[in-house]
Amino acid sequence: MKKWIFVSLVFIMPFLMTGCVEKTGYYTKAEDDVISLICGVTWASQKIVNDAEETIQGLYKFRNDGTCTQTSIVTDKNGKEQRRDVNVRWAFYDQNSSTIYFGSDHYWDIEELTTKKFAIYDRWGEYGEINMSREYKEFTPLE
Repeated sequence: MKKWIFVSLVFIMPFLMTGCVEKTGYYTKAEDDVISLICGVTWASQKIVNDAEETIQGLYKFRNDGTCTQTSIVTDKNGKEQRRDVNVRWAFYDQNSSTIYFGSDHYWDIEELTTKKFAIYDRWGEYGEINMSREYKEFTPLE
């Protein structure tokens, strides 16, 4: 009986272990091209002014290790600036590297990506869900 269990485990364990292995690298030129455009650049949103006359801007710094720092900069009408950093994880959601997943049903659907422009649809929720929302946003490299 013990021999049967041992033999079963020898054959079953490699199968189970391969099901748990994540992709540890980016293997195609297309994926490498997308990553090289996204990472190593601080992407800045357009500045907007809210009803309280505060200027708000978002900065996004993606890194190759799957982390991203999102910085929110709020400047009041007197010029006083407040910054808040949030560190998040990111990964590609699809095989085409055209959607970034941040977790908690938060996605960026990439519309256009060049060295000068990062255009996305900021999406909350899955397609087909009644409460899904999408908002178009453009980012440019911070200079």
